Amino acid sequence: MRSIVANDTVLQGPDIVIQGPGIVIQGPGIVIQGPGIVIQGPGIVIQGPGLVLQGIQFNGPGVVIQGPGVVIQGPGIVIQGSELSGVVVKDGVTHDVSGLDFIGAELQLQLKAVIAGEDVVEDVVVRINDIKQSDAYDDVYLYDLTYRAKDSAQWLPYCGTPGVAAIPMANYWNVETGDRIDNDKVVTFACANAALAKCTLLGYRPWAEATNCEGKGKNQQCEDISLQDHHQACTRMLRADYCGDGRSGTVNGTAIDVYDDLSPEIQTQFTDWPVEAEWTPEGASCVNFVRHPELGYPGCFLKKNGKPKKFNKCGSFDDQDSLLISAFSKPSPQ
Repeated sequence: MRSIVANDTVLQGPDIVIQGPGIVIQGPGIVIQGPGIVIQGPGIVIQGPGLVLQGIQFNGPGVVIQGPGVVIQGPGIVIQGSELSGVVVKDGVTHDVSGLDFIGAELQLQLKAVIAGEDVVEDVVVRINDIKQSDAYDDVYLYDLTYRAKDSAQWLPYCGTPGVAAIPMANYWNVETGDRIDNDKVVTFACANAALAKCTLLGYRPWAEATNCEGKGKNQQCEDISLQDHHQACTRMLRADYCGDGRSGTVNGTAIDVYDDLSPEIQTQFTDWPVEAEWTPEGASCVNFVRHPELGYPGCFLKKNGKPKKFNKCGSFDDQDSLLISAFSKPSPQ
């Protein structure tokens, strides 16, 4: 596949910043950090113009998924790739449900947190209005989600903008550092207008596998590998998170060319733009220049004298830890 992608400063949806006395809460594992009220951790965050379902513990207490006369029973919901499945009881009869069966389902969530020393509780309903299969990958499902407070009749778009779908995936991500937190009992719904879902739609589905080959000719050895690290490297790349510390060094909508060294490639080189950097799950492994020098040069790639480090072969995949390359059209003088 050959494509130009618009990078993004956001990991999974609108910025997760909680402000004011209104109730903005997330589920179990609450962590409050930073100035103002910024809440993160495995659970659910209601935020800004949208809602971030970040690491839902479907099997935990306080979570009921139901449609007309339907209640999830037993072990709860299981996610395989981006497809949900579970067992429901309707009119006393047990049914296995999966995939498109969840259209019309509503998630009733009771969110609890301690804010400023006080217990705060909010009941929220999330509705799955529609589910569509991706045109490019048959294992990627796009969910049209809306949500409302339980005592409100106003449905709001989950991703902040009507028509923007979300992709469910296992595990959750630290919203400050960008690190993936592995926990197969939680699910994150990632908005298609932010990095987690964009990388999935580029083909780096974290649940899928691809073939990686080392060496040439008779010495070449190939093996199937998980794309989980490619997905994580892609999230660093789209956000220009050079140092892998969660800080973004780009501007929304900046176009970059993305390609990999898989066999066959998922993304192939599309332009003759110069190579910006090579990427790993921990950030960039080498940098030739940065997309937006006006935002500052990443400190981890500065020498002690304050000048940028130089790399002779950045863009060659010589570093075996590198998984992706980004190219950018107009490097500014560094």
